[in-house]
Amino acid sequence: MTVSPEMTEATALRDKRRAAWAGVVMNGPLAAAKIIAGLAAHSQALVADGVHSLSDLASDAAVIWALGHSHRPPDADHPFGHGRFETLATLAIAAMLGLAALGILIDAGARLLDPPRAAPGLLALWVAGLSIAMKEGLYHYTRAVARRTGSAMMAANAWHHRSDAATSVVALAGIGAAMLGAPWADALGAAIIALMLGRVALHYGRPAIRELVDTAPPAEMSDQITAALIATPGVRDAHDLRLRNMGGSIQADAHITLDPAMTLSEAHRLSEAARSAVLEQVPDVTEIVIHPEPDGHADGPAAHDAALRPELAQVVRDCLQGQVPEGAIRDLRLDYRDDGVVAVVELHVEPAEGVQARVAERLRQAGSDLSEIRLLWAPP
Repeated sequence: MTVSPEMTEATALRDKRRAAWAGVVMNGPLAAAKIIAGLAAHSQALVADGVHSLSDLASDAAVIWALGHSHRPPDADHPFGHGRFETLATLAIAAMLGLAALGILIDAGARLLDPPRAAPGLLALWVAGLSIAMKEGLYHYTRAVARRTGSAMMAANAWHHRSDAATSVVALAGIGAAMLGAPWADALGAAIIALMLGRVALHYGRPAIRELVDTAPPAEMSDQITAALIATPGVRDAHDLRLRNMGGSIQADAHITLDPAMTLSEAHRLSEAARSAVLEQVPDVTEIVIHPEPDGHADGPAAHDAALRPELAQVVRDCLQGQVPEGAIRDLRLDYRDDGVVAVVELHVEPAEGVQARVAERLRQAGSDLSEIRLLWAPP
């Protein structure tokens, strides 16, 4: 689902809460009315319909619970946010739809084998008709909220309302058919409605399960993100892109390759530029973590196994000992390449003739991960 462009998070939360509470206010009294009227009018179909309305009430409670958690900002216990509380509620609603469908199907089978003999009273017919009108209206209201907010949970709950309207249609048809002397029509209609509800349960339950087990979004989404990354000036390539759904949005991480000679601060700036480009060009992505790598030197042994700065800096000092004055090193830069680590040493003083060759000989004898020590000097 696509969120309406003018919909803010606060507005979406307000609309979803209103729709959920509207369901609570309607489903509680309606369920009680169906059960009482069904018992009074001797209609088993209407009593069963009232029980199904209670499942609608439970789904509304699940929605309200999820809304109380899913819109919270990230915290220490949930650093990636609380979006999957809504996914969990979607799965719960889909399960309720599936169970309702199974219950209706079993009841329909029993009534096909043993149709009721006594016709229900006219009160049951009126209550069933009123339920259809009320629940169909609630379906359209909740469905509109789902479309504006892009919420699969609200869409699933809307279909739960329509499933109640559908069972009321079945109850109405069964009551009318029984009053006209054809009780089998009620059971047949119930079985058809049950299969429809089962299909809706699968439609919303399957994506919720896929999200909870971190199934990747469609490949088209990966292509859009990769294109946005590569279009960033200075980014040479993008790879190892990983995506995950999080409560209706997408979170990602990716590796980008940059000029190996680039400074750390420029690499960080380009990473932030690439991140901003993705967030602007792919609205479904709410967060992406960028990992910058030196182009052509990201996967060699030096990138993973070579010694770190403290050890290599000591090797440099040992090789320069006695060759340059004490304290002559102004700066040391390490370049981890596929064929080894290059140490670039900037000196305060100009090295004497032959120092570079003697340092290279010492380095060969040291047997270090350093492949080269380059001495640079420039007048202050």
